[in-house]
Amino acid sequence: MMKPQRIQGEFQIQLEEAAHIIWKAIKPEIENSPSTRSKMKIKLEDDTIILKIESKDSTAFRAAMNSTLRWIKLAYDIIKLEKGDNLWNSQKTSNTN
Repeated sequence: MMKPQRIQGEFQIQLEEAAHIIWKAIKPEIENSPSTRSKMKIKLEDDTIILKIESKDSTAFRAAMNSTLRWIKLAYDIIKLEKGDNLWNSQKTSNTN
């Protein structure tokens, strides 16, 4: 009988001065994940967030990855807004032909 395979991935996201703030914001989400099909770890090295995901199957891996990347993007967008960057105008102009 074959042992079920696990899927593992490591992502490094360089975020300069925002890295510490984002890491601190999403760390509780990762540490308290209710999923029994995926395990996630996050650490901060200088200005880089390192995310490790291990899952029982590809669906669980993708769900964990997508959730975490959305949390990172949300935190990053909030930081940009706080700094006065206008996300609405930059998204609106980037979507026009």
